Amino acid sequence: MKFNFRIILYFGFAGVLSSAFMSVLRFVQNNFEGDIINVCGNFFLNAIQGYLLVVIVASVVLLVLSWINKVFPWNKNAYLRFAADLLITPLVAVVVMVPLSITTFYVGMDYDHPTLRDHMITNLVMAIVMDMIMVGIYEGYYFFNLWKTSLVRNEQLKKENMTARYEALKNQINPHFLFNSLNTASALIHEDPNRAEEFIDEFSKIYRFLLEHQDKNLHLLEDELTFVRSFLSLQEIRFGESLQSTIAVEEHKLKYLIPTLSLQLLVENAIKHNQVTAEQPLNISIKDEEDMIVVKNSLQLRSESLKSTGIGLNNLNARYEMLASLKPVFLKTEKEYVAKLPLIKEE
Repeated sequence: MKFNFRIILYFGFAGVLSSAFMSVLRFVQNNFEGDIINVCGNFFLNAIQGYLLVVIVASVVLLVLSWINKVFPWNKNAYLRFAADLLITPLVAVVVMVPLSITTFYVGMDYDHPTLRDHMITNLVMAIVMDMIMVGIYEGYYFFNLWKTSLVRNEQLKKENMTARYEALKNQINPHFLFNSLNTASALIHEDPNRAEEFIDEFSKIYRFLLEHQDKNLHLLEDELTFVRSFLSLQEIRFGESLQSTIAVEEHKLKYLIPTLSLQLLVENAIKHNQVTAEQPLNISIKDEEDMIVVKNSLQLRSESLKSTGIGLNNLNARYEMLASLKPVFLKTEKEYVAKLPLIKEE
């Protein structure tokens, strides 16, 4: 919540209204006795006093709240933030109110309290009450915005996940993929029944994974690697030695998380956009580097230009942003295409 002078003005008017109420209350308590001119004068001075005190204290408290929000944000240390709201802001309100109360008393702006002590006590109580109201409004507004933002992010995430699932399913059931897969299986049944059985097993694993895990936002790296191995096995049976792949990931990082189907997307893009021939084998490697999982492929683009919609990578960027406020890195060198996906620690 940013500093907003309109909020201060509203509090100032609240101070004027409370002064008016107190003036009317005193007039009623005195059985409507007294000079109406003095009553109006008393109200006028109290109104000015109330307005000035409320505006100044509320301005300082709101500035302090803005500072607290930067130094002790809720998402880093909620206990320190709560303590800061509970201790720092009322202390600041009291410190600001003390010199203001002394000044207003000695310039004759208070008809209600004959002594400085009474005047001070009243104003300090008002400062603490006002501080509680300011903190309540500030934090209530913060959590309301947080809730509203969370709803929007959830809807966006649902949309991005639906897009990712649609793209993954579309790629796996498109006629070209099915045609190549069934042709490969058919040829292997006659040539090498054992490899045909292996092919069909890997083929079924792909669809089983898609059906069982497509609703998850994040997935263990270990499971994603199992899935991408099945996908690579199909492609290696199809392309033979023209496609070569290596996977080397430290064991303790297998329990990290990444967006579902992200590795498969990168591997599929590599095969789709590059030549895979005996003369130019396509090399794909998957390994970990610090807190990243890195997918590299040799850059040997097809002579015929395949039109790319860019939906897959844009979707991956959007999912990372919403799930963990992180960004994957995509870069191209003369010899390689490199994709680096941040690993997400399970909370």
